Amino acid sequence: MTNHSKKQLKVAIIGYKLAEGGLERVFGTTTKMLHDVGIEVHTIVLEDKIEFEFAGKLVSFGKYSKFIKYFKLRRFLKKEHFDYIIDFRHRINPKMEWVFLHFIYRNVKTIYTIHSSKLENYLTENKWIAKLILQKVYKVVAVSNGVKQKIEIEFKNSAIEVIPNSLDFKTPSNSDILPFKYIIAVGRLVKLKQFDKLIESYSKSRLPEKNIHLVILGTGKEHANLEKKISDFNLQAVIHLLGFKENVYDYISKAKFLVLTSQYEGFSMVVLEALSLGIPVVSFDCEYGPRELIHNNSNGILVEDQNFEELTRKLDIFVDDEIFYQGCKNNAVLSVEKFQSSVIVNQWLQIFKNGN
Repeated sequence: MTNHSKKQLKVAIIGYKLAEGGLERVFGTTTKMLHDVGIEVHTIVLEDKIEFEFAGKLVSFGKYSKFIKYFKLRRFLKKEHFDYIIDFRHRINPKMEWVFLHFIYRNVKTIYTIHSSKLENYLTENKWIAKLILQKVYKVVAVSNGVKQKIEIEFKNSAIEVIPNSLDFKTPSNSDILPFKYIIAVGRLVKLKQFDKLIESYSKSRLPEKNIHLVILGTGKEHANLEKKISDFNLQAVIHLLGFKENVYDYISKAKFLVLTSQYEGFSMVVLEALSLGIPVVSFDCEYGPRELIHNNSNGILVEDQNFEELTRKLDIFVDDEIFYQGCKNNAVLSVEKFQSSVIVNQWLQIFKNGN
């Protein structure tokens, strides 16, 4: 532990689950990052869903009914005397968030994280509750400068810290994981990721005829619709829905490039991971997120937001122009060095230092 504190800090990091989405993966990597610098971390989940790695003492309230779990959580937090709580939940229900602020998290310095430009997912749609959250919590940490700016504009609040997601680097396997060349998309199979439109753009590109496949990793309620879309285009031989993969790094590291087609992002972990592996990215320049990671025509391509015809053209460019593609590939790793966990953890430690 660094010598900014005489006693070991004790931090509760709370989320609904450690499974499925990008937010939950960041929840897990944050527990590991803080645990690795000597903080006593308690990883608290409100549902019994654990797929991602984490560190510290796991405390699960998933087996209890909704209201009992919150009473038990309050009792646990009061008993353990945490220095800080870091909250990684989606916050949608205004009444429930009032309870968290005034009862569950009472008298503990609480840090709320905001991971998307869709602020109502983290501050509720109720403006009064949103303002109350921004006033009452110890700190609000936004994942990107764009998200911070949106909060400042909407709520006239300038006391927002920015701490990007950190890289939890794992060395990928050297062996080929699939027997064909491919591009890759990763995320929950939900409408906001727009994988159905990606499939359509891919079908119009020259990639299928060049035998460069499309691999999509993730699970979700759109799975059946995507399978039908693939069948409609008669592309079952070259588009693959492979579900959830624990070793996502292995799949990304062998791809030609990553594609991101979300309607919006806060700070895309999958883009960060791809670039850290030397894999360039083609992404929509959607609200706030990708432009803080992708330097257009340097480590990837930013496509006019929601322009799927342009997306098709850019997919072709990355395959047709090998010199341009290799230049972006060569720049990828260096472009994300500042997101190494050794850099990001110091920003968290500074917040703790300022509060002691």
